[in-house]
Amino acid sequence: MMSHQTAKTTEDCWPEQTVPTANKLRTDDALDFQFVRAAQCSAPLLREIGDFLDSQDTSHPFQLPQWGGSGAHLALLRRQGRLQWFAQCGVVYPAGRLLRPIRALTVYRGPICDDLEQLENGLRRLVDQGRKMRVACIDIAPEWTGGFADSARAALAQNGWQATSATRCSLRLDLRRDPEQLLASFRSTTRYKIRRSEGAGIKVTIARDETEFHHFLRLYVEMASQKQFPAADSKFLLRLFRSLAAERDRGALFLAWESGELKGGILVVRSGVRCWYILGATAKDSKFSSGHLLQWRAIEWAKEKGCFEYDFGGYREGMSSGPAYFKRGFSDRVVHFVPPHRYIVSQRRRRLGELASSLRSRFLLFLTL
Repeated sequence: MMSHQTAKTTEDCWPEQTVPTANKLRTDDALDFQFVRAAQCSAPLLREIGDFLDSQDTSHPFQLPQWGGSGAHLALLRRQGRLQWFAQCGVVYPAGRLLRPIRALTVYRGPICDDLEQLENGLRRLVDQGRKMRVACIDIAPEWTGGFADSARAALAQNGWQATSATRCSLRLDLRRDPEQLLASFRSTTRYKIRRSEGAGIKVTIARDETEFHHFLRLYVEMASQKQFPAADSKFLLRLFRSLAAERDRGALFLAWESGELKGGILVVRSGVRCWYILGATAKDSKFSSGHLLQWRAIEWAKEKGCFEYDFGGYREGMSSGPAYFKRGFSDRVVHFVPPHRYIVSQRRRRLGELASSLRSRFLLFLTL
């Protein structure tokens, strides 16, 4: 593993900072905080982060470094040299990039830490980092649930964090049963569609090469256009597919074929003992529901990799149609997460950002008239 001293270079730090010394970083009990550019991290450091995420129940694949891109920054808290807390951070410009001094830090599906005391330590140091960077605010949207979420929510309130929206939720399937029991737990129509697809000869494979990646991307972009939802960036997805092809235990792009034609695909990614459904696409002209068989094959894969849970990537309660109804056919166990929270680092910058954003929106509206 790479020592924490190795990553501390002038290039790794923000321009307005000087390189901190170990004595400045350690404030109590040998705690060491780093804030480094993801693009400049070594392979050993990235492996250390991946191993840490795999050890935490609060983990989420969106916090894996390969999800962040070259503009991401990694915040790490160590205690006596051992990684205890992690957050992959993005930088956003609420008023647009023309007003770059007005910016905010975001942590999507993090921070990651199962220990409440170290969670607070890491967040305090992240706030200190935000002050050094002169950001307006810091937004976090963690994947915390259950009793830990209740305790963490109270700790956030005590430390000046404010909830910014309602609690989000997802569906999770317990994989600690044999395949027959899992299949029997699904809705009867879900089981029927799985068996019907199998009987029709639909084959599910795992994408391994560029041709298959691009084939799925075309299907995905076509579906996004038809259903009018914003598609994820194709270059980002290609980079992710290549990464998963090289690290086959981390995730997979599953493809469904009917008579040699691609009829659908889904992307799943593992972190620790949990696997997440990330995105998918199915052909409009298919007579069979390849989506049900794709999810079943992904669930089987997750179980083979030692996962205890399969997360269906978000859920809207009360829906009786669409993706929510489809997902409910596999599981009726709803889990609720702590809502997104915000820490106001600078009220003045936040107000300026809101004013500039409002003026910018009005100007853009004026241009369309």
